[in-house]
Formats: sequence, C-alpha cells, structure tokens
Amino acid sequence: MIESIGKEKIQADTTSNIYSAQKYIEIIMAECIAKFNEESNGNDGGTTIVTLSKALLHFMLTICALPSEREIRIEEDLTADVIIPNLRTLRRKPDKSIIIQIIEDGTKQDKISRLEVLQPNYQNIWVVYPKTPIATRYRTYCVLSNNAELFSNYSKIVRDINNFLTESGDNSLRLVH
Repeated sequence: MIESIGKEKIQADTTSNIYSAQKYIEIIMAECIAKFNEESNGNDGGTTIVTLSKALLHFMLTICALPSEREIRIEEDLTADVIIPNLRTLRRKPDKSIIIQIIEDGTKQDKISRLEVLQPNYQNIWVVYPKTPIATRYRTYCVLSNNAELFSNYSKIVRDINNFLTESGDNSLRLVH
C-alpha cells in the first residue's frame, strides 16, 4: 500500500503538513485491513492488526522525523513499544515524555500499569487497542472503532504526538512542519 501511494509522496506531504499523516494512516489501515479480511475468511485478525499498527506507527514516526525510541525492554517480560522522545528524557522529565503501548489481545492490564514505574503520569501512557478497548485511565486509541466519546481514533496518533512534543517544548532535531 505504501509503495502504491509512494513513500516519497507521503514524506513530502507529512513534512509540509503533519496533519496529512492522519489521512495516510486511515488509507493504509483501511486498505490493509480490507485485504486481510478478504483473505482470512473472517478469522480473527487481532494479531495482524497489532503488527500492522506497530509497523505503520514506526514508519510514520520515521518519515515525519518525530523523535522516538522503539521496542525498549523495561523488564524481562515487559517492553515499551514506543517512547517519545526518548528513554533519557522519560527518566529525567517524565512530564515531557510519553509511552505508547500497542495491546495484543489477551494482554493483561497489569502489564500496562507496570509502565507507571517509568512514567508516573498515567495521562502520558497511551494505549492502542486493535479492536475493542477497555476503559482505562490511560489515553486510549482504537484501530477499528470510531467511538470518539471514549477514545481516539488510531489515525490521529501522529498528530497527537506532534502536538504533545510542541506543547512540551521538545526541541529535538527533526524536519520543520
């Protein structure tokens, strides 16, 4: 899907307007999920959606040049999917950092709460659910639902990361938007 749109086009558009990332996430996720549903004959795609969500988030962070560290091992059985802007800032100034965790089906809620050891501000722990999120005190995104009263649509995550970095005064080296 990325090849058909053109990586360079996505990068040029998001560099000139970070909010266009939302449009590209929506297009890519919709096309990939539709193709998966067509090929899977209705089998549960939770794991596939989690993998796709992680890969697309990593891709968008890279082409938007947003500072991040990915797949950071916290404990033997706990890994943070993404830390914005980096682990060093998280340890020194947790109010200027976020942890993004993409939840696989069956992940226990206590695993997420263990992230509070690193990030005591629970509002700076963002959780992405592939399908139906559960109510949490963390900022919650959902890939396959649009119930904006309870949680944000996953397609808005890059925009929200950029807004967070701007509001927190992050001045890491990145492209000007």
